Amino acid sequence: MTASMIDLERRRLLKLAAGLATLAALPVSGLAAGSSLRAATPYGLPQVILARALQHEGLTEWFGDQELRAWRDPDQLRAWVAGGEVQLTATPTNVAANLYNRGVEVGLLNVNVWGTLGVLAERGPLVGIEDLAGRHIGVPWRGDMPDLVLRYLLGRLGMEVGKDLRITYHASPFETVQMFLARRLDVVVLPEPMRSSTRLQAEGLGLAPLELDLQEEWARLTGEPAALPQAGVICRRELLEAHPEGVRALQAAVSEAVAWTLANPAEAGRLGAAHSPLSAEVVEAAVRRTRLEMRDAPAARPDLERFLGALAKLSPGFIGGGLPDAGFYLDLSS
Repeated sequence: MTASMIDLERRRLLKLAAGLATLAALPVSGLAAGSSLRAATPYGLPQVILARALQHEGLTEWFGDQELRAWRDPDQLRAWVAGGEVQLTATPTNVAANLYNRGVEVGLLNVNVWGTLGVLAERGPLVGIEDLAGRHIGVPWRGDMPDLVLRYLLGRLGMEVGKDLRITYHASPFETVQMFLARRLDVVVLPEPMRSSTRLQAEGLGLAPLELDLQEEWARLTGEPAALPQAGVICRRELLEAHPEGVRALQAAVSEAVAWTLANPAEAGRLGAAHSPLSAEVVEAAVRRTRLEMRDAPAARPDLERFLGALAKLSPGFIGGGLPDAGFYLDLSS
């Protein structure tokens, strides 16, 4: 959606909601007490967490029924959020920053996914990033998080793409996976739950891929914790302004959902399978390989700024041009 289209949508929504002048952000329908809450999420653990959170009985007091949609790509999410079709979404942190920097009226509530990235290799050695030298690596989504994390770590070692190793990019992770299973790639870099799905498929073909955790490599090469603030929950600003107590209840429900997911990986797997094409086995495996921790936006800000700032040096457009200002981080304590 272009800036001009967003401006037109804003003017239309302001006209329709002129009676709600107390809202500082752009009003949309569906904010009255007891009305439905429209939420969205990508497939994977963010979906499991949000699906579990929306089951919390206390939310009906504020929002009545809840609708949970799955978005296919950031462009679809951007259209939904900018147009007011959804008020709450789980999203990668770079997508959240990008939306905010492009003028969409959203704020970050929390970060709850702190590491999903890993490397699968057909053969060893695979002890560190150095072992990727001379290999053909498959990476989905050029310029997105898996790519930038890999290239940042390679840069810490002075390794150059095209000189020390070869990367082939794919528009879809499914293509990356199929190339690896067909042994046309030596190595793949994947997020969860795609990493667990690929490992299980490989084992079914009689392969035994080796794994390297990129969060551990980040810690080794940067001296920072082995935790990458990759995904969280954002909401449209008028939702918070119309129902601050309801959003606080949502935040508490997400916190409980994170704890539940960690404590019940098998049940989380079944919940994930009920909301997506992923199998319960894959989702359960992804839970066991992902760092989950609930931090509200102000608490997550220092780590998030370090992480996004490092990757934005490779590609400023990754977050929409620069680090979000303080208005991005919603503080529910006030």
